Amino acid sequence: MTIYYIKTKTILFFSVAVLFCCNLSAQFAVISDPDGYANIRSEAKKGNNISDRLNNGSPVYCYDSYDSANNWIGIDYTKNNKDLGGYVYKDRVKYVSEFSKIPSIKETTEKVIFQKDNLNITIESKNFDPKTAKLGYLKNDKSILEKINGKQVWGRDGTIPRKTYKLIAVTIGSKTIEIPKNAFDDLFEPSFFNTEINYDKKEDILYISAMNGDGAGGYVILWIIEKGKYKERQITRGF
Repeated sequence: MTIYYIKTKTILFFSVAVLFCCNLSAQFAVISDPDGYANIRSEAKKGNNISDRLNNGSPVYCYDSYDSANNWIGIDYTKNNKDLGGYVYKDRVKYVSEFSKIPSIKETTEKVIFQKDNLNITIESKNFDPKTAKLGYLKNDKSILEKINGKQVWGRDGTIPRKTYKLIAVTIGSKTIEIPKNAFDDLFEPSFFNTEINYDKKEDILYISAMNGDGAGGYVILWIIEKGKYKERQITRGF
């Protein structure tokens, strides 16, 4: 029994480590082009291959390792509820990590607080109670969890989650913005250690990003709060 426990922990640690390494060269960014938009191409080269156009400020997930020597990066993004991908010049994006970082000032197993100047972000987790949710399993394999409350499960690879988000609250000055539950009620196994907050003071945009999951079910998430209002989220497997 003890040997099995050690092996399980080792495999989990290795999976998380691999996921972390994969993300060292991949991260969220926003389109930032002097023209106000950037062309997205189906191939990493110039030609008759423009597949889309994204306006400045559009969030994308960048894979730096693709062809950085020639200034091309691969991207994933969501537009009109469709998951899309393509290639763009690296100097047409600005990484979220380049904006001012909001440091964490307190962290426990269930709660983390980030604070700087008049910004205060509180994120809490809780144990997932399967008795309070509708669990949906694969039709041909009832041992594999497919959906929770009719939604795709992020953070677990076919098994019941252990942890889920309880709340994400943002305070700017005297105003509190609570992120709606439907922005995180399908996200599981949150990691405060891999959560970062960045603030674009010029445009008044707050970015909350996290890399979560149990390894095989890992994902990366970005929430965007613009001018004091929750705007959207972007989510991807990240590898």
